[in-house]
Amino acid sequence: MVVEDEYLIALELDTQLRAAGYRVIRPVPDVDGALKLLRADRPDAAILDVNLAGEWVTPVAQALRAMSVPFILASGYVAADLQVHPVLRDAVNVGKSWRSEYLLKTLQNALEGT
Repeated sequence: MVVEDEYLIALELDTQLRAAGYRVIRPVPDVDGALKLLRADRPDAAILDVNLAGEWVTPVAQALRAMSVPFILASGYVAADLQVHPVLRDAVNVGKSWRSEYLLKTLQNALEGT
């Protein structure tokens, strides 16, 4: 599952994940859409942007944690910005300018629970 409000970034994530053999449910641009999708389908993992058009992704992260679904962040925010949101505090953030290899390795580690 990809939760990203910037279309080109969502498309890039979707393309990289599919090329690596992952099934992507579909990119979702907002919190409401992500929560609705989670009620219909349980992803194996998720990649989340932190700020979705001014709204923090925290409710989605909380829902994923409640479902025991691992997630990573792809955000320009730094660790200090995330400290006020306990559900995001320990998540690995690959950043907005990620290297494909790093993103895929981080996602694989999340899936393996490491």
